[in-house]
Amino acid sequence: MEKKKNVSYREVSIDGMAIDRNYKNPMTKVFQYEYALYLAVSDLFQSVRCKSMCIGSLMLYYMELSKGVKNEEDQDPKETAKRSQRKLLEEMDMLVAKDVVGNISFPLMNVCAAEVYTRLEKDGTHTFIFTDGIYGFSVHLDIFRKGHPKGVEVRDFQLLVA
Repeated sequence: MEKKKNVSYREVSIDGMAIDRNYKNPMTKVFQYEYALYLAVSDLFQSVRCKSMCIGSLMLYYMELSKGVKNEEDQDPKETAKRSQRKLLEEMDMLVAKDVVGNISFPLMNVCAAEVYTRLEKDGTHTFIFTDGIYGFSVHLDIFRKGHPKGVEVRDFQLLVA
């Protein structure tokens, strides 16, 4: 009969660099809000297509949040204070209704298919550009205040068609 060896594994440090299991990206909260902004603005269109890999990584940050419970009585009192995907999306829906909907000229966007492009800003945040080839606008989160964005910066533009 063959003896089983107890093998213990240890983390190997290369050039003094080890994996820090407690590291949290300082931009995590910003990325979660940005993905919620992307979802809220995407709901204005019938369909949205984005080929940027950036959206996938923003989604992973967003998925770290709990889903949230629709009925307040089903939720633990300690959990009500925590941020959840549902609360973040509700907050973004309000900001989009206030800052985006009335400030853009994009006729029949609710029956339109839009293409989304992302642009990385110097400070590490992202700007989302929604277009159908003729009309377009960009959205970017305004500077954070007390852990929440102040608003959404919107730039409306009309593409030149030759």
